[in-house]
Amino acid sequence: MNGALARLFAGMILFLLLAHRALADVAPVTIRVPEPEAWIGQRLSLHVELRAPGSFTGSASFELPQLPGILLMKIGNPVVSSETIDGKSWFVQSHEFALFSQKAGPLEVPPFPVRFERQESFTGPSVAVETRTPPTTVQIQRPPGSEAIGFLITTESLELTESWEPAPGPSQVGAIFKRTITQRAPNITGMALAPAPGATPDGLRVYPGEAATKDQLERGDFLGERRETITYLVQQPGTLTLPAITYAWWNPTTRTLESQTLPAVSFDVAAPPAAATSTPASRNLWPWLATAAWIAIGVWQRKRLTARFHRLWKALHPPDRTAARKLLRACRRNDAPAASAAWTAWRDTRPAGYQPPPDLQSAVLDMQRHRFGPAPASAWQGDDLARAFQQQSLASSLGQREASPLPPLNP
Repeated sequence: MNGALARLFAGMILFLLLAHRALADVAPVTIRVPEPEAWIGQRLSLHVELRAPGSFTGSASFELPQLPGILLMKIGNPVVSSETIDGKSWFVQSHEFALFSQKAGPLEVPPFPVRFERQESFTGPSVAVETRTPPTTVQIQRPPGSEAIGFLITTESLELTESWEPAPGPSQVGAIFKRTITQRAPNITGMALAPAPGATPDGLRVYPGEAATKDQLERGDFLGERRETITYLVQQPGTLTLPAITYAWWNPTTRTLESQTLPAVSFDVAAPPAAATSTPASRNLWPWLATAAWIAIGVWQRKRLTARFHRLWKALHPPDRTAARKLLRACRRNDAPAASAAWTAWRDTRPAGYQPPPDLQSAVLDMQRHRFGPAPASAWQGDDLARAFQQQSLASSLGQREASPLPPLNP
């Protein structure tokens, strides 16, 4: 009898060991890539699949990697199914991610942390699982003939509209014009659409607005929208012309490059009125007396006036705006050292604990790699950093827009 009990006990132990080994052999998280090849700017789907021998509890969380020139985002809700592995039933929770890349060639998505909770069966306490996804490599192709195009998206069509308030035409120094550019494209998120360029001729000052993006997801298909409002302030007389803006995209169905252009816009700015005629000599004494009086008051109150002047100067030229202008100028010159110094100066003006948004952080890391890493600083291109710095994500991370030293644009 004792021998029979011993054999039964040994059998139970062996069964539990084999069951534990079977559980250990099943990876708790895998990545499935239905189409591992995509064009630049095209949506590439990644499916992260979580497995559990029992029910899932709570919501899974993911720490997505920040990759330069890459947008990786989660879309939709998870789909739960089941599958049989070695005769045992498993629950599978599938999460879909969309990847958009502006860089061609093989792209490795590094492992990233995943956290979820599960049960051993339909009842019982929850077990926390912390693991990482396996590395995944996909191939990004550049469409033929697009080598000279900077920012490129892949979509079957692009709807592009613009509106002005007021309409461009005859104006005067100090006039303000608002331009709203709207893009809509299928199978691409609004965050992956091209930002409007900020180049302007001398005599016009540009104030990039907040870019609003909106996505409609129907049966797994994107309809992305990006809306930007740009404000122009006229600063000098003459004929001022904004260059035409061309938006290009690759049509994967026809395999052709297509484009749409917003036409150039001109402003005829009148010269300010001529100065009034001089007054008789007998009346010229009063301005001199008034000037002398103001000089005397200035000497008497020079300390107070100097302090007020410094406060006014700081209000008109705050350190963060000065650093921002230097950063954008350095990006236009592709000057990595100057951009690094300007970024540090601008970053020091932020509140404690400020974290830049993902696209801006990626662009800064790319600049720093050229500045301090093995890549030559002369090879750095500042377009990505300038674009990310001006995008809506930066304004959103700040919480609110900082006040402009100019009069309100919409009083």
